[in-house]
Amino acid sequence: MLSTQELLARARDFLASFGIPKEEAEHEARLILAHLFGCAPLEVYFCSVDEKTSERFWSYIKERTKGVPLAYLLGEANFFGHTFKVAPGVLIPRPETELLVEEALKLSPENGKVLELGVGSGCISLTLALERSDLLLTGVEISNEALKIAGANRQFHALEERVFLIQGDWFSPLKPGPHFDLIVSNPPYVSVSEWPELSPEVRDFEPPPALLGGERGLDFIFRTLEEAPLYLKPGSFLLLEIGYRQAEEVARKASECGYEFYFLPDLSGIKRVFVGRALAKN
Repeated sequence: MLSTQELLARARDFLASFGIPKEEAEHEARLILAHLFGCAPLEVYFCSVDEKTSERFWSYIKERTKGVPLAYLLGEANFFGHTFKVAPGVLIPRPETELLVEEALKLSPENGKVLELGVGSGCISLTLALERSDLLLTGVEISNEALKIAGANRQFHALEERVFLIQGDWFSPLKPGPHFDLIVSNPPYVSVSEWPELSPEVRDFEPPPALLGGERGLDFIFRTLEEAPLYLKPGSFLLLEIGYRQAEEVARKASECGYEFYFLPDLSGIKRVFVGRALAKN
């Protein structure tokens, strides 16, 4: 039987032979083994690998070489320092979305009421609730499968009393009125022309309805800009994650809708988060 170090080295080289960078391959192999052992990644070197664990480990590694995202293999992902269950029915949380959460935490008033559109795994709403015990969250999600996963995450983090989940199409299940101090969303924003450019790992495994935002990728963004003032308290904020080529058109539409706004850049300098103050009357 191979030692833990030998097993990880072979898995790293095997993953690397399928185009995964060696450093990333080594990290992923360690995460998979830690998942199987139920320990922290750096603790795997103190564990002994038996035949059954080795077999399971290689089954995960082989699935990974087929392009199956690591988060789906493990059934969980880390976001903002918290663990969330994920499955093919929801998007995998991404680091750039943490920028959206950081700004939402800054702009949410004390005892604020926050609405999230397109909840997915629930990582945004649940993170806001975990980081701010004074906030009440309402999340709307059309996918029944996604709602089940979000509900499981809500239960896992014991947030049933402060995070409310509703099934519906964007604003449709809500009555207009100045209900919310903040609206936040990571909407579908991939355009039809961008779809073939996505990595196979995203295009072939993550749910298209959570990614595709119409011909130009702006359908949900524009709809939100138009309708959000009907649900926000006067002077409150709307936060949207947007695509890397969309800032100019989003700015134009936001101006037409009467927002005072700015953009936040991600680590690559791309305008990634739209922050708009609703000045129009409800």
